[in-house]
Parts: sequence; C-alpha cells; structure tokens
Amino acid sequence: METRPKVSVIVPIYRTEATVQRTIDSLRAQSLQDFEAILVDDGTPDGAGAIADAAAAADPRFRVIHQENRGLAEARKSGQRVATGVYHMHLDSDDTLAPDGLRVMYDFAITEDLDVVYPGFTRIIGDKRFEIAPREGRSVIKPREMIDLMLDQEFRYIAGMCFAKHELWHDLDDIFPSSEVRLPSEDIPVNFHLVLRSQRLGLMEEKVYEYYYNPQSLSSTGAFYTQELIHRFFDELERPLRQAGLLDEVSHALDEMKLHYVGFYAREVDTNDPWVARLRAIPKSELRPKYKVLQALLCNNTLRHTLIGANRWLKRLLGRL
Repeated sequence: METRPKVSVIVPIYRTEATVQRTIDSLRAQSLQDFEAILVDDGTPDGAGAIADAAAAADPRFRVIHQENRGLAEARKSGQRVATGVYHMHLDSDDTLAPDGLRVMYDFAITEDLDVVYPGFTRIIGDKRFEIAPREGRSVIKPREMIDLMLDQEFRYIAGMCFAKHELWHDLDDIFPSSEVRLPSEDIPVNFHLVLRSQRLGLMEEKVYEYYYNPQSLSSTGAFYTQELIHRFFDELERPLRQAGLLDEVSHALDEMKLHYVGFYAREVDTNDPWVARLRAIPKSELRPKYKVLQALLCNNTLRHTLIGANRWLKRLLGRL
C-alpha cells in the first residue's frame, strides 16, 4: 500500500529561470527526505519549465504540472489538487528553505498536534540577512488569537509560507480569491480561511523560510493600487470572518488595517467614496497614533505620496521591506 509523504511542497513557477534551480536545490538538501515537490509551470515563457522537468527526471519526489498561464492563485490551486502530503506548504520559486526547514516544522506540528505552523524567516537582500520571527520561542495558540495577530500590522510573518494540514485545503475555490483580479495580497485572505478552519496553531522562532528581496516586486518599486482594488481585497478578507461570525468582534482592528492599506497603497483616495468616508469618520481617540496620521493623510494625496515614498525608502534602507 502506497504511503503518503509527510509534506507536500507546492512551487508555482513563472519567469524564474534565474532562481528556480536554487529553490529546487534547497528542497533536495532537506534533512527530512520524505516529501513531494509539485512544480507548477504556469505557462512560463523562459527556461524555468525545462529546469523543472530536469528536476523531475532526476528525482522521483519531484513532479511537474504544465499549464497555460492562469496566474499565481490558479497555479497554487493546481498544485493543491494533486498534493497528498500530511502537511502542505507553498514555496515561491525565487525563495529557499533552510536545510532543516521541513523537519523542524513537521516535528513541531506532529508533537503538538497542530493544524498550522507559522515559522520565522530570513529576509535576504544582496549579501545581507535579516532574521525575523513571529515571536520568541515556540507557542501554541487558538484561531481567535491568531486572527488578532494577523490583523495587527506589526505582526511579522510571511503569509504565503504557512505549513498546514492536508485536510484544511478543501473547497479551494472558496479559499483562494478569484484570479481575475490581482489583489494587493492574495496570501492574507487564504491564511484567514486556513486559520478559521483550524483548532491549534503553532508559532516558532526558527527561521526556516528564506525570502529573497526582489527589487522588481510591487512593494519594492513603490507601486500603488486603485481604491477599488483595495476595497475588493477587504471584501475577500471579510468573507471568512463573516462566515465564522467574527466580523463584528474584529471590526475596529479591521478598520485600522483598512487605514493602513488605503493610506500606504492607494494610488488616489476618493474622499467622497462612502467606504473611505466611514474611515475618515472614525473618532481619532479610538485610533492608535500611526492610524491617526494615516487617517489625516487621506485628504491630501500629494503629501501622502511624499511621506509614504520616504517611508518605503527608509524601510528598504533598513532591510525591512
């Protein structure tokens, strides 16, 4: 009888010919050998798909799905549909895992009977490495506490790297936002769905995910989104909270998160939009200092862009983006 691998790693591939071999090599170097790697060639026009084919030919733990370009969400869903591991995780094809990454996450998950694990990570910018963890040590928390942490804009984790039980990944069309629109973040709504399907979640300080800073990414180049797109992002975020009956409980934290996204990422703010008007009407006494400033900036796009640009420059300088 064929046994399931301990871990399935889904790697979406698109225009990463220069980096995907590095990602594959990091998987081959894992101290936990019992895994499957599903490489999803999402119609990449470069040689990354051929590199994936070579990896599968050389190692039976690797397999490749070739499909027409349908976007990141659909590539991840394609990998999820065939994944059989006890736990699943997603690894971007320009990132890597530390050699003990799969082992320490799997051992922690099995020992504590966890549904989801969020580890620490290392942000790599050139020859500099910045180690970041969700909190010190290890801890086991409940979904409600995790939702509060995720709504807090100071919580440090990479939303796409969660290590989650196979059983949580059902009804993929409900978990993943529509691929028709590129939202400011796809990973955050996905993680809200996973957390709210869980019972026990683990946070660990071990830095197992290696995130390579991409100077061409949207956050790095200072890209802004339309107000409508940010509104749609929060529609997706609110959906699992509404399904779980938590929307009213977390409304204040969600409002501060909305101020963060509109303030930092909106190209132009239309103050006549009822959605924005409600954010502007929140009493300042109810907001933390950062959000008071963002609220005040909503009516001055020029000043907001200048200050946000300076903030992004400083974060790049400090290696925090």
